[in-house]
Amino acid sequence: MTDYSKWDAKASKLCRDADEEEKAEEAACNDALGLKDGPKGPTTEKAEKEIKQLKEHSEKRESFIAWSKEREVSLCHKDEASVTLSGPEVQGKAVRLKGSKGVNYVVPAGTSIVKLMVDACREVRIHLQAQLLTSTVELYKCEAFELQLDQPLGTLQVDECVQPVKIIFAEREHVGKIYHQNSPGLALSWALTGTSEPQTVGQTGDFQLVSRICGDTLRTDPVRRGEGEFPIDIPTTEGESASTASQVSDAEERRLEAEKKRLAGNDMFRASDFAQAAALYTLCLELDPQQSAVWSNRAQCWLKLGDHEKALADATKCTEVDPSNPKGWFRKGMSYHAMKRYPEAIPALLEAEKLEPTNKQILDAIKMAQLMARNTAGS
Repeated sequence: MTDYSKWDAKASKLCRDADEEEKAEEAACNDALGLKDGPKGPTTEKAEKEIKQLKEHSEKRESFIAWSKEREVSLCHKDEASVTLSGPEVQGKAVRLKGSKGVNYVVPAGTSIVKLMVDACREVRIHLQAQLLTSTVELYKCEAFELQLDQPLGTLQVDECVQPVKIIFAEREHVGKIYHQNSPGLALSWALTGTSEPQTVGQTGDFQLVSRICGDTLRTDPVRRGEGEFPIDIPTTEGESASTASQVSDAEERRLEAEKKRLAGNDMFRASDFAQAAALYTLCLELDPQQSAVWSNRAQCWLKLGDHEKALADATKCTEVDPSNPKGWFRKGMSYHAMKRYPEAIPALLEAEKLEPTNKQILDAIKMAQLMARNTAGS
């Protein structure tokens, strides 16, 4: 009698052996092709590549942080009459004084400090006799603080110093750029002999200012940020007082916010979300109604949405704000054309042609408006 159970067991073993041989052959082929973990589709391969890049970036960042920490020393002293910052502890490093109180610091000439950072220090006086390698000092939330500088300073950053902070330069020519924000206690002078009266330049507010010597005067202007968030100084008119800086800054903040809305509106327009684009352009115009391009862009949104009356109103406003903008005249003409007011469309389109005589779209629109005007008149 046939023992089928043995045949089943033998068949199962043969299948397993065949599968193992097939896997072994596949692994050998993958090794030969350099595919250690088997073939990968484009999506998996891309994801693994991005993960590897992120890991490398993270490792580089961690390495940079470790490198930076090795070159920065943090110090804190309380109620000490005098502390000299020199020697191997600070040589060739950035020095951060954090939380110190009731201390007189001296940085002797010849001390090689990269940068000086002072955080949350009270009743502290620093006499900086040495030239900093980066010519940079940063102050943050300091109170009853005084910095006396024997050498020129390129950049001073002062933030959130509400209580008195006095900076004394040896000479007025040593004054570089002083960037400051919400630091009403900030005052500057430039004579160690005390012949120069301190000038308060700090103001309350979440806007950034820059103070520097211009000619014979100490000027304070607002700062705006450009690409990459680098500061771009805004020149003010000659004789403008520092007291107006906050007003100028408010206007600049509105302009920057309007620009954000405009760019967001452009993104929505490119995505064919014309209603959302129009809403964003409206927010932009509320902040800065002199942007003729935005009036023109919103007019185009209304045209796309079929609201020809609003399109005409915006295009007309564009031509009033900037008569040299050809898009304003073109969209005014197209608004009239969409409303079948062809004779009125022609003059607007001709104005656009004067500004862009080689624009084929404008030339074609003129021909169409003239043709439709004749047909309408003849009917």
